[in-house]
Formats: sequence, C-alpha cells, structure tokens
Amino acid sequence: MHKTINQNCFDFLRFFFCVHIALSHLAELSQAQKLAFILDYANSSLGVCGFFVISGFLVAKSYTSTPSLKKYFIKRAKRILPAYFFMVLFAAIILSVFSSLSIGGYFSDTDLFKYIGWNLVFMNFVQPCLPGLFENNLLCAVNGSLWTLKVEEGFYLILPIIFYFIQKTKKAHALLLTLYLFSILYWFVMDSWFNLPVLAKQLPGYLAYFSVGIGLFLNLGIVLQNKTKLFLIAVFGIAIDHYANFQVQFLYPAAFGIVVILAAYSLPFLNNFGKYGDFTYGVYIVHFPLIQLFRQYDLFEKYNPFWMAFYILVLSIAFAIFSWFGIEKRFLDRYKTANQQLAT
Repeated sequence: MHKTINQNCFDFLRFFFCVHIALSHLAELSQAQKLAFILDYANSSLGVCGFFVISGFLVAKSYTSTPSLKKYFIKRAKRILPAYFFMVLFAAIILSVFSSLSIGGYFSDTDLFKYIGWNLVFMNFVQPCLPGLFENNLLCAVNGSLWTLKVEEGFYLILPIIFYFIQKTKKAHALLLTLYLFSILYWFVMDSWFNLPVLAKQLPGYLAYFSVGIGLFLNLGIVLQNKTKLFLIAVFGIAIDHYANFQVQFLYPAAFGIVVILAAYSLPFLNNFGKYGDFTYGVYIVHFPLIQLFRQYDLFEKYNPFWMAFYILVLSIAFAIFSWFGIEKRFLDRYKTANQQLAT
C-alpha cells in the first residue's frame, strides 16, 4: 500500500484545477466579450473544491507520516508561507509603479500598510485593495485568489484536532460524517438563509470537501479495490444533485471527492507530471494581479484578448518557475536537510 499510495497524479490534478481557476478569472476580470465563452468550460468553484479534496487527502497523509505535531506544523508552514509572504510584499512594492498616485503618495498612504498588515495575517477581505490601483476594474482587489489560503491554513490547524478525536472515539466515519453534514448545513444557512455568500465560503463552508479527502485517505485500500463501483455511484450522486435541483447539495461533495481521488489513481501516464517541479502554487498566487494589471490598461480592448490571455498565462508560469526554484523548493529543502541532520 505504501508504494501504491505514492503512485498518483495529484500534481497534474492540482495544476488542472489551478488552470480552471485562472481561466475563469480571465473570463470574468478581463470583461472581454470574446473570452466570455471560457466560462462554459472553466469553473473557479470546481477548482477550489478540487483543491480542498486533494488537500484533505494529502495533508492527512502528511500528518500520519510525520513523527511529531511540531514537525507537522513546520512542514505546513514552509509549504505555504514563504511564497505567500513574498507575493504580498512583492505586489505591494512593485505595483507602486502602476498606481495613479505618485510614488511618495503611494508609500505614505495608510491603505498600503493596511493591505500589507491584513494580508500577511490572511485577513485579505479587510483590505483587498492598494491605493490608486484597479479603481476602474470590475474589482479593485489585488489578489482575489488569496482567500482560499486562509481557509487552507485553517484546515491545517484543525486537522490534528480531527485526528485526536478519531483516535479518542475510534469512530472516524461518524466523526467525518458529522463534520460533513455540519459544513453543508453551515453553507446553506449562510448562503440561502442569511444571503451571505462571502461568509458561506469561509472555513466551515468547504469543510465537507476536506473531510471527504480525509475519509478517502483513511479508506484508500477499500477505495482502490472498488474503483468501478464507487465511480458509478459517484457519477449517479452528481447527477441526482444536478438534475433534482435540491436546495442543498448533500451528495455532491462526497461524489465529487470520490471522482477526484479515483482520477488520481487511475491515470498512470500522468504520474510524473510534477517531475520537474510543482508550479501550481506559483501560478495560483500570481495570475489574479496580472489579469488586473492588464485590465487596468485596457489591454484586452486595445489588443487581441486571446493573445493577452496567452501572455498572462506565460507570465504566470514564468513566475511559478521562479517561485518554485527560488522560494518554495529552497525552504522545503532546508527542512529536509535539517531533519536529516537531526536523524544522524
């Protein structure tokens, strides 16, 4: 099982969901009519849900294979924080060149320091905008993608608590099902009852997908032994939720999660997708401000919007390569080296 669990294409699936999100944002933020058709094929919500299912699976795997809670938190912090902090500070500094304010006015504006402060502590919604930037865009937010990382960090914090109660009660299925139902109920109350979609998508709202990922990891042997049956059941569940038009999608998170994890272990020709590096995170954290910048200068209207979209994707990948080799991998390698030294 140890060999089998590592033979997967999660790197490809993460990149696939990231592209979904980037293309969706391109169609929406560019406000270019010629790019509107992309929304028929790309869905940012699908990408976010896919990320959280995979996160539940892989973070549970990481937690169970890490000897101490301290090392678990260090691993999680080193994976997310360095590139995230760099992106927040880099955007705050480099975008000063494109602000409608003077350099002096920009760096003396209190909104700049509010942006840096609130974003560094993952409270992006408090101050999403920088002074003099993107004022005539659809949104003034510098990086509307970063909100998911706050939720992701929240999942990292609660996962040890989840496993504590699993070990304490010996009732993993009952506990995960409770979290699953609580998450769906929270989403329904916030979104449909109180009409607060922004709050609906905060931490408890996506807990159903994260819980499904954990559950599938804990039962991976059974899952892989019953691939065909589970796939058919999952497709049936998605169809029911889609065509029955229920107010609450009770089946979709579980059904969608099953499809994602089965795909990870059913496409062996994609198992080496991340051979040269994990560029998903870099693309994810940089594509939004790039789109906003192109939109600020009406580049989608002045030039061919398809070429503009292409340039944004190329620039995003270029940044992702820099982020992986220049920031992310360096911190991960340092952690591995430190662990090896402690072991010897």
